Amino acid sequence: MPGYLDLEVKLDHVRPPIWRRFLLDERASFLDLHHAIQDACGWEDRHLFAFRAPTGEVVAGLPDDFGFGDPDPDAAQVSAGDYLGQHAGVAYEYDFGDGREHTVTLKGVEALDETFTRRLVDGARAFPPEDCGGLPGYEDAVAVASGGEARYHDTEALREWLGGWNPEAFDLEVVRSRFDR
Repeated sequence: MPGYLDLEVKLDHVRPPIWRRFLLDERASFLDLHHAIQDACGWEDRHLFAFRAPTGEVVAGLPDDFGFGDPDPDAAQVSAGDYLGQHAGVAYEYDFGDGREHTVTLKGVEALDETFTRRLVDGARAFPPEDCGGLPGYEDAVAVASGGEARYHDTEALREWLGGWNPEAFDLEVVRSRFDR
């Protein structure tokens, strides 16, 4: 019977919480987990990323240092299932410039008769748009999308850039349609 990691990914430093919960094949690598998070958040995988232990040590990331220090253990070669089977969770950082920090928590391991790679289970709220500028940029995006004024950006330009983005929106079926495999 196939086994699946029951994972919750929550964006840190944001209230009310923004999160997704999904099942991922227990044989998945950290690169598979990275791609699942990207798709669950609606992002485009345009930035560097790393998974970190509570000590800050990089567990998995990109094997090329791009001239910025030591290379990380290759996320494609490190088993997320093995690591998470020994730890309650892992930190995920995406877009080092914007500093998107997430907590990935293992809720359990499910044995199911079905076979799939991943399946979205639940979530809440819209993740910040890609490249909105870290926490201050996200706060501006929320303010402008809610009819208010931006503190750090030009309000009208940001309103146009955001289009119809709604910070409270989360449609499980829409996200599931691009996530489930």
